[in-house]
Amino acid sequence: MSLATILLACDVLATGMIAGFLAMYCLTIGSYFTFMVRTGRADELQRTYPVFRRRTHLKPVYGLTMLLQLLIALVALVAAWSTGALSLIPAVCCLPFLLLVHGLTGFTRSEERLLSGQSLTDAELSRYLRLNIPLHAVDACVYAAAMLALLIPRLP
Repeated sequence: MSLATILLACDVLATGMIAGFLAMYCLTIGSYFTFMVRTGRADELQRTYPVFRRRTHLKPVYGLTMLLQLLIALVALVAAWSTGALSLIPAVCCLPFLLLVHGLTGFTRSEERLLSGQSLTDAELSRYLRLNIPLHAVDACVYAAAMLALLIPRLP
């Protein structure tokens, strides 16, 4: 098996894992966060979650996991570049797309303030409620589509 094939398999796996993670975020913890804010319990969430987040080093672990997918996708793309592997490009674009959309919508700030226990304005809470699940669902679909783009050209 060639190095390019091994890297492609790692790319498919990493991209698919992030797609699944984001889908499960929408169904589980993301929905819980939204529920807590929507039912007026943001202060309760902010008293408990930041402690868990700090003690488990969740933010850097999450960031490294997302970055690892991007790095694998970049290495796979470089390894397959001479074959004209355009189908590998979407997997490289997923994280930059996520960061751009979350940043431009102002969601990044609202999410970070909520999950780190900082105070939020009513507008920030409203933005969080309006965007949390829809943005993460779009992110999950983008990663899933990128994974399919990796697989489809190689199907028999």
